[in-house]
Amino acid sequence: MKNILLLTNIYPNNDPEYGGTAVCHTFTREWMEMGYNVRVVHFDSLFPRPYYWVGKLFNERIQAKTGTVAYTKTPRKPTRYTVDDIPVLFVPLRKFVPHKAPSQKQAEKAFRYVVGELRKDGFTPDVVTAHFVLPQLQFMPLFKKQYPDAKTCLVLHGESGLFTKFYPDSYQTMMPSVDVWGFRSLAFQKSFEKRFGNEKPMFLCHSGIPEKYLESINKDLANGVKRFAFVGSLYELKNVDITLRALHKAMVGKEYTFDIVGSGAEHDNLHRLVDELDMGDHIVFHGQMKRDDAQNIVRNADCFVMVSSREAFGLVYVEAMAKGCIVIGTKGQGIDGIVTHGENGFLCKARDVDGLADVMQQIVNLPQLELQQISSNAVATAADLTDRKVAEHYINSIINSHNC
Repeated sequence: MKNILLLTNIYPNNDPEYGGTAVCHTFTREWMEMGYNVRVVHFDSLFPRPYYWVGKLFNERIQAKTGTVAYTKTPRKPTRYTVDDIPVLFVPLRKFVPHKAPSQKQAEKAFRYVVGELRKDGFTPDVVTAHFVLPQLQFMPLFKKQYPDAKTCLVLHGESGLFTKFYPDSYQTMMPSVDVWGFRSLAFQKSFEKRFGNEKPMFLCHSGIPEKYLESINKDLANGVKRFAFVGSLYELKNVDITLRALHKAMVGKEYTFDIVGSGAEHDNLHRLVDELDMGDHIVFHGQMKRDDAQNIVRNADCFVMVSSREAFGLVYVEAMAKGCIVIGTKGQGIDGIVTHGENGFLCKARDVDGLADVMQQIVNLPQLELQQISSNAVATAADLTDRKVAEHYINSIINSHNC
């Protein structure tokens, strides 16, 4: 099995203004380097032009509330492009209502176009794998019928309620076309199993980090935990305000610093909160930094804190664990299952100032030997989550699956 077709509605398009995650591209890039023949079909919603005028006006507010960037340059016709030599076929799906499934007529028209383009390329997929329920679930029966010998997979980036949200009347007839289910987090897998069982093969589809981010040195925590850090976009769902309030409560009278790397619509609000809490001597706002440059901030930190309200995975956690940081993540979100509370990091509920402050106090009061053990465990966890290892696990979980 050498030909992999990946379906997604979020994929880089060589435009710096496109704010979608590159998670799918990381997998396809690794598969290409492993010798697979990879094609990507990028489906995306296409709305009437006035929708994009509104998007431009309220983009910052939308990002602040949801963390989503409203991309306003969606091509109005199918187009081909490449990213790192990976062929991508962009196919717009005309819609009038956001967050709703396209009409079946639109889906079938788009599907016929994709099959025609693949036929021109002489490409017959051995694996058809997809990310995100909307609209990929709608296409799975079509691809399974067209390519019955191909193994099909759908990777979920959310909980099982997405099926009934987007396809309330048809999800039950669509789901059997999926041979293998992937999940971006253990929480999502548990949600799925509780509702639909586990008759089909399943696997956890985590993201990885570049191998160069792994550290060969042990973090020195002889002076305890005093240096905290956050790296990410500054919008409401990241809950940086909660982290600030928790630090203010937990670290009274203690020496500490908190480095904040990132930009976003919450920037001014967070500055005002720092002034309100009189934390200016402890907080450093670094603004937006390149990924490699931000590694230096994380490397110098003792504790990485990000308690997002919604986080399908959160790759920056793994980057921090690779540096030996004591990580605090969100219970029930994507990192839960990678981080085991008290073993290789800590977890707490989102938007719980008191709970987060308690965890911080617990960490600060831990003896050095216990801190060093947790740090070492974190590094060991991250070592199994490199880009190559997770890509191998992903494709092998499909190819080697049974009952397909």
